[in-house]
Amino acid sequence: MLYLHETVDIRGDGATAYMQAVLERARHSEEAGISRLVGTWRVIGSTHRWPRVVNLWEMDGWGHWSQSLERQFHPRQRDHHLSAWWTAMVRYRRGGFDRILEPAPFCPSRSRLAAKGIKGWVTEQQIYRIPWSILPEFFAEVESSLLPAMESYGISLVGAYASPMRPGEALLLWSASDFATLCHQWEERNSSPSWRAWCARLEQLRVRWVVSWLVPFSGTLLSPEVGADG
Repeated sequence: MLYLHETVDIRGDGATAYMQAVLERARHSEEAGISRLVGTWRVIGSTHRWPRVVNLWEMDGWGHWSQSLERQFHPRQRDHHLSAWWTAMVRYRRGGFDRILEPAPFCPSRSRLAAKGIKGWVTEQQIYRIPWSILPEFFAEVESSLLPAMESYGISLVGAYASPMRPGEALLLWSASDFATLCHQWEERNSSPSWRAWCARLEQLRVRWVVSWLVPFSGTLLSPEVGADG
């Protein structure tokens, strides 16, 4: 699998309209075999820069992504539906930046997330800066230490990825059923032995990280709320 992670800067109050358009685009994208939407989220402004939206798309691998690039940039294979969609979205967004992501061995796929029925009102996004040479060691630590610690609070893993074009960057996504669950986990971070051990290990590995909280859009895979169209 391969993933496209998009961070989109939003114009004014256009986040809801933009995410609705992303959801509609996702239906076409999946039917055409282009990519599959894992989620579209609004960034909670008290946790990071706003107004922003985060999108995550799943593809089958590098070859699959090459086909998407040809649809976007090759003049003879251009996806006219995408071109028109991009033009229409200018009213809602004003820029942003993307990442291509490779999943860690224990990262659940979109179909696995759906099968497990993972849903929650809030998603925590963690972006780590790691010495490139110890990236495998970092993911081993995530699987053996951080994952069970988060699960002990009822928080589920959504994704664990490395960014091959940004060496030394990793991204983790976690889903919590509600805000109280996530706030409780943070409230106990200084007293929890497992969390303190994790932070100490990050210091040993010389890892820096930043967190933001995201709200999944209604009707998407991880949202408990059913969309307007059911």
